[in-house]
Amino acid sequence: MSAPGTNRVDLEVRPDGCAIVTLDHFPLNTLSNAVQLGIEDAADKIDADKSIKAVVVRGAGSRALCAGADIVDLNKKHDRYPRKGFMEYFEDLKVPVVAAIQGFTLGGGLELALGCHYRVMASNAMIGLPEVNIGLLPGGQGTQRLPRLIGAEAALDFMCSGAHVPSKKAAEWGVADKVVPAESLVEDAVAFALEKASSNPSNSGRKISEVKQVPGKKVDAAFFNKMRKQYAAKRKGQTAPQRIIDCVEAATKSSFKDGCETERKLFATLIGSPEANALQHVFFSERGAAKIPGLKAKPNKVKKAALIGSGLMAGGIAMSLAEAGIAVTLLDREQKFIDKGMSVIKANYARSVKRGSKTQARVDQILSLFSSTTSYEDIADADVVIEAVFEVMEVKKEIFALLDKHCKPDAVLASNTSFLSIDEIASATKRPENVIGMHFFSPANVMPLLENVRGAKTSDATIATAMDVGSRIGKWCVLAGNCHGFIANRMMANYSAEARSLLMEGAPLTEIDGVAVEYGMPLGPFQLRDLTGDVGFEARKKRGEVNTETSVDDWLAVNGRLGQKNGAGYYDYDENRKRTVNQSVLDKIEAVRKVKGITARKVDKEEILQRLFLPIVNEGFKILEEGFAIRPQDIDVALVHGYNWPRYRGGPMHWADAYGLPKILQALEEFSKKNPKEHLRPSNLLKDCVAANQSLAAYWAKNSKKVNAKL
Repeated sequence: MSAPGTNRVDLEVRPDGCAIVTLDHFPLNTLSNAVQLGIEDAADKIDADKSIKAVVVRGAGSRALCAGADIVDLNKKHDRYPRKGFMEYFEDLKVPVVAAIQGFTLGGGLELALGCHYRVMASNAMIGLPEVNIGLLPGGQGTQRLPRLIGAEAALDFMCSGAHVPSKKAAEWGVADKVVPAESLVEDAVAFALEKASSNPSNSGRKISEVKQVPGKKVDAAFFNKMRKQYAAKRKGQTAPQRIIDCVEAATKSSFKDGCETERKLFATLIGSPEANALQHVFFSERGAAKIPGLKAKPNKVKKAALIGSGLMAGGIAMSLAEAGIAVTLLDREQKFIDKGMSVIKANYARSVKRGSKTQARVDQILSLFSSTTSYEDIADADVVIEAVFEVMEVKKEIFALLDKHCKPDAVLASNTSFLSIDEIASATKRPENVIGMHFFSPANVMPLLENVRGAKTSDATIATAMDVGSRIGKWCVLAGNCHGFIANRMMANYSAEARSLLMEGAPLTEIDGVAVEYGMPLGPFQLRDLTGDVGFEARKKRGEVNTETSVDDWLAVNGRLGQKNGAGYYDYDENRKRTVNQSVLDKIEAVRKVKGITARKVDKEEILQRLFLPIVNEGFKILEEGFAIRPQDIDVALVHGYNWPRYRGGPMHWADAYGLPKILQALEEFSKKNPKEHLRPSNLLKDCVAANQSLAAYWAKNSKKVNAKL
């Protein structure tokens, strides 16, 4: 393994005549300027050495052949630059060149491999051109080389999905010429290269840039238009997939040189675009959220977990844990509740097997990690216990008192509460330092966000363990402070209320939903209500708060309009869930306006946008101001993964900077004058940013340590 600080390319010529070129740039052999110059120098030496019969290109260590460009380094000024593209040097050599693909070989790393004549891939390796995920297209001739190798349709699937492709699929597509065991990759690649030196010394037919006709089925303008529509739906609001399609279409019509020029021009339209900036912001924010400033404690080892409860949330959390190899015990008051919960879990896995996403053997392995009990004594050896019962404080405190009595001293005691105080829950124990919130989103086995909620006395070791468990089970983790609703739920609390206010003031139902969807939300607020049903109706009914004269929601519920589940809610739904407006609902909206003495007015789309989303942004500023989030980026991660905020907007705080903080402040001041509610009162932090004439990102970078912090 290369050591930190290496940044070079090594060349070794073996006695058998095979040259080994090693990219050595710790930790992932990225393409810095120095590495690209090293490739140039190595290629020149190989070209001049007539004793060399073949070449193998490999990466130092075992994590990657090359993981793409070193963006930070390439933005610096250098004394010398390569004379041509890094992917061209090996293709131009007169002897066979084999890329030895290992680990995660992505982006420019795969484009480098596509510039080689052959590719030998380790069985556990993954390849990909994931640039679409950060708003870009492959800019190292990938859009021209890949279609010429595997055909237009497969190349589009490869690039527009941005997915990591395993060795088996890579071989099926024809990207990998051979798949070999990881432990013998280099030797197998050498043997393959020397065999090709004997059978095809001139590399006949192996230079992708010389391929005149894209292989596979013939494609035409209609095919590419179909692909544009398909990816417009799959990646709503994103430009990069469309430009990738343009590039691949050029590959089918143009020479390699002209196609590369198209790629270069279209790449230039994406780099630095608002969409690319937003997607890259989310990408780096996701990876930064797990870094807790000042947290040095090591996580406890977690081999066994227990779930208190066996309902949908508990079951989803248990599935996530078991799939990560952690043994899980479900504890509930009665065995019948556990049996019902396990039947749901087994049904979920049966569907996975039917879909082909899991094998029966894998499901059997996962289910073997489940056990159940009705006794707290049976979870005494659990490393982490997660309570996931209904949201009643007294019930939770009773449970935590029992956990305190029965669990081992260093066990992490977590609550899945979505809004209750972690400190009050912890007060039921004699070890509040072990108590933390682990707030999963429903369904817990699907939704990728985990908010870990720090109480006043939560220890660093407890935080480290919760963050580590979240990472192991594949969640994006953020650390939140102990406030009502934490981060994501607190921010979205007034979204529906503002939508209903807009409806009463005269904004059309379909237009409110339309603005939200056009912004990038998966559903508008009323469409979302129809999907989930009115989850608060029964609680309002018990409190005697139902009033069908003044509440459209109450009228819908009382009249059996429960949403998509029975085909009638704010909208009507047919058997295919096609949505249409119902006149009786529109009539009821108007009737409620009259009862409330409201005269409908015209509400333009910009006001709808501002009323829906600016209170969310404002709440994010208040969360930062009050010290309940470490940084704005964590808030963006929470909303992207907790509420499906559109990635290409970058999250609410990034979008706020793009939209303009002075504009946001002015709008909130106007709204709060008309309606002096707390969620419309502009945050002091927002005012400070505007007064300083700085974006939130810039202001926070300079002043975050001065802001009141509870984290």
